Amino acid sequence: MSDDKVLAWSGLRGLRPEASLLLALSRLRLTEAQCEEVHQFLAEKGRDLDWGYFLDQTSRHGVLPLVSRHLTQLRLVHDADGRTLAPYRWIYAYAYEGNKRRNLAIGDEYSKVIRGLNRRGIEYAIRKGPVLTEGVYHDLGLRRMGDLDVLLRPEALPEFTDMASELGYEQGHLSRNAERVVPFDRRTQLTWKINLANSTLPFLKPAQRDDVETFVLDPCFALFQPRSGITADVGDFLTRAVRTVAFGTPAWMLEPVDQIIDMCVQAHVEATTLMYIEMGKDLTVLKFLDLVELLRKQDAGCLERLAAQVREYGCEDSVSYALHHAALLYPGEIDTNLLSEFVPRDPALLDTYGVLDGAPQRWDRDFADRLFGAPRWRSLTSRSTVPGPRAVV
Repeated sequence: MSDDKVLAWSGLRGLRPEASLLLALSRLRLTEAQCEEVHQFLAEKGRDLDWGYFLDQTSRHGVLPLVSRHLTQLRLVHDADGRTLAPYRWIYAYAYEGNKRRNLAIGDEYSKVIRGLNRRGIEYAIRKGPVLTEGVYHDLGLRRMGDLDVLLRPEALPEFTDMASELGYEQGHLSRNAERVVPFDRRTQLTWKINLANSTLPFLKPAQRDDVETFVLDPCFALFQPRSGITADVGDFLTRAVRTVAFGTPAWMLEPVDQIIDMCVQAHVEATTLMYIEMGKDLTVLKFLDLVELLRKQDAGCLERLAAQVREYGCEDSVSYALHHAALLYPGEIDTNLLSEFVPRDPALLDTYGVLDGAPQRWDRDFADRLFGAPRWRSLTSRSTVPGPRAVV
């Protein structure tokens, strides 16, 4: 069996075998035939793989818990005679089980926040991680959660701040010993208030746990960046919000079409913004897997409404960018009519970054190399001027 057989699962070529294996396992479900392909690949190539690189990449791309569950539950790391095909099975077992315990702890904490929002009658919608982990993956161990993203009306921030303060949250960054929250300096506060009006600085609470360092609340007031030129009334999104249950608590989340738009816009922004590139969080497989799985749950009517709403907001570039790359990683998984609807109007869009930073540039590396090659930040000729928080979870 050649590496190409596993590589054929994605639309990327020239990948290291470890990257091919990562993409093959970065799926919510595997068929019996797919399991057999992976198993045979490991039987033939497992001894020669760089497992340190594989572990690094699965962690960086946010898919370690999911990949770990496949490797252990489907017994892909052992041959028919019980011999090991991949080292350190215990790491993968701990990654999945540890993530499940971590998400349970996070859920217990964030359910208090949601109850606080409900009790105060604040209009809100939960975004991203928590909604996907429970509503799409249906297994708390498969997807790592971080902060609680909450969409609010701007005028609701004082009430939200009061509620967060009652629960022990403060705006700032974690101290060196992780015992307290240190307020942001005045420059950071002013920069975010003036230039990043679609959100506010995050609220932190030391968790003082081995599996969770800090709990983070991340309120925002718009789904589009101020410099995008797109205007959309946050009230429209909140009016369309639908009921759900998050961490066992009644809650509100974005309506499915709005979820998809939010996910595409966020994927595009993070992939092309200097701050995220510097953090190494610009391109991750998990973002595109999230999009594919969310789209899988929608019917034809939803996809028609999506096309109309994208045109209404004028966010075709972000949707085209996200769908194009998701289809590269997961060929055949996205509706062909949707892909035809959102072909990038300018191919340069796929290689351009820094637009929202006011310093547009073009990558001289292809998507596959950016995804799995040397860190992108080493290639930057400009740096982000946004002060304040970087990865806090």
